Amino acid sequence: DAAPPADQPDRIAPPPAPFDVELLEYAIRTAAGRAKLLVPDPDDPTRPLLLRWGDQLDTRPITTSSTTTGPLSAEQVAGYIAKYATKSTEGLGLTLQRRLTDRAIAHLPHQGLRPHVVRLIQSTWSLGGHPRLASLKLRSWAHQLGFGGHWSTRSRRYSTTMTALRRARAEHARRARWPNRLPLDAWGRPETDQAVEVLATWSYAGSGWRTQLERQLAVAAAVRARDHRRHARANRATA
Repeated sequence: DAAPPADQPDRIAPPPAPFDVELLEYAIRTAAGRAKLLVPDPDDPTRPLLLRWGDQLDTRPITTSSTTTGPLSAEQVAGYIAKYATKSTEGLGLTLQRRLTDRAIAHLPHQGLRPHVVRLIQSTWSLGGHPRLASLKLRSWAHQLGFGGHWSTRSRRYSTTMTALRRARAEHARRARWPNRLPLDAWGRPETDQAVEVLATWSYAGSGWRTQLERQLAVAAAVRARDHRRHARANRATA
């Protein structure tokens, strides 16, 4: 019986005996071989295109290594998934950490990327220029092969959130700047006493001049404004 115990409803129990690794691998290969999707051709919407998985399919069961003993733990599985998920994201290279331009697309073959990755990015860029696919904004995300989200999903129940991780990193860096890792307020009191409320807000104050011409126009406007105020005061004094 694979049902979880009554006192542990969230526990993940192992599957029944017939559902072993070999059966799961067979199911994956069968599903990949039969899965297909018909989509309209961007150049001719009346002609459908057939999308399906390729011939290459690599399934590797997760097993314990020769240096470990005992049953497979959740930490081992998580480490295995994290390792190969990171490898898949590193395949695009460090040169593709920002949005691309026409010039960057033309120089992709000289960036040391794998030819397969270059073809994927170029195809994404080409499809992004099609009027019928403009709503997908593929060119904005060509450096991520057209995918505009994060490479991994997060579960609030199982793990944590990216916001919580960013806050933890910021707090760690802030505490590292203080002796004994204890931040103090302006009066020398530990911030953990909650005697002072810290408001961290940002607002746009303005920007400087982008060109010398803008600076000259701004200075001329200020001179005219000062002259106008001076004349107005002089007229009031003589009135």
